Amino acid sequence: MAYILVIIAGVCWGLIGVFTKAIDTLGFTEIQMLFVKGVLATTMLFLITFFKDKSQLKLKNWKDIRYFVGTGICSFSFFSWAYMKAVNLTNLGVAAVLLYTAPTFVMLFSILLFKEKMTKTKGIVLLMTFVGCIFVTGLLEGGLNFTWQGIAIGLAAGVGYALYSIFGTYAIRAGYGSLTISLYTFLLATIVITFLVEPAVVVTQITEMGQWPLAISFALLTTVVPYLTYTKGLSGLPASKASVTATIEPVVAAILGIVVFHESVTMLKLTGIVLVLSSVVVMSRAEQK
Repeated sequence: MAYILVIIAGVCWGLIGVFTKAIDTLGFTEIQMLFVKGVLATTMLFLITFFKDKSQLKLKNWKDIRYFVGTGICSFSFFSWAYMKAVNLTNLGVAAVLLYTAPTFVMLFSILLFKEKMTKTKGIVLLMTFVGCIFVTGLLEGGLNFTWQGIAIGLAAGVGYALYSIFGTYAIRAGYGSLTISLYTFLLATIVITFLVEPAVVVTQITEMGQWPLAISFALLTTVVPYLTYTKGLSGLPASKASVTATIEPVVAAILGIVVFHESVTMLKLTGIVLVLSSVVVMSRAEQK
């Protein structure tokens, strides 16, 4: 069930590209998208938590806020900015591959912090996942221009992405459920992002364009659902395995690109999809044994 929950999260995150293209045509910037998604996600999660279990609105100890500073600011806010910056300095393919170095960082952090063992299976799965991501994004199928600054920021995005699994694991070990972790993650992230936009301008634009249904769907499907399911999955899987399993996201993005946006289908892209899906199967079978 933990694998299924993480896969659901990966599938939902794979929808981000579809929503981003739709919202981009309306003239919104990436940081404005993040602000809208953060506000709506925080509101939805608060209402869900309030009506389902009010006790999860409270922190057991105010010192625990550090875990959510980690998931919300150090992870979500930071990696979202770094990823967008990397896209501008390199291109989408290179930035995506660099972002999906996250499982490698999660595995390294987990070995150092959680004393997880590095095994032959984990090494093979990491290699399959990384090579699969390279194939899926088409990195090897065209001439690319990028800077070392772009590479560095792209790797920083991977580190930021990895930190959610690490801080999320600490929060789970401190006794917090997926609702509490997700709520405080987006509350703190939204507070930070609010200072980077003009909230009144963004709200006015969405209202005048009549795009609240799109904005709500964006927040629900790419934030609320995946973060709840991924965090819940973390409670049943080591952080390293959850992170690798979630790399089904670029596969979903690639399939949607082919089906919805009629992007080219190549043998490398298909091979990459098979590699990433196979890595999840290998990890799952190793867990069963």
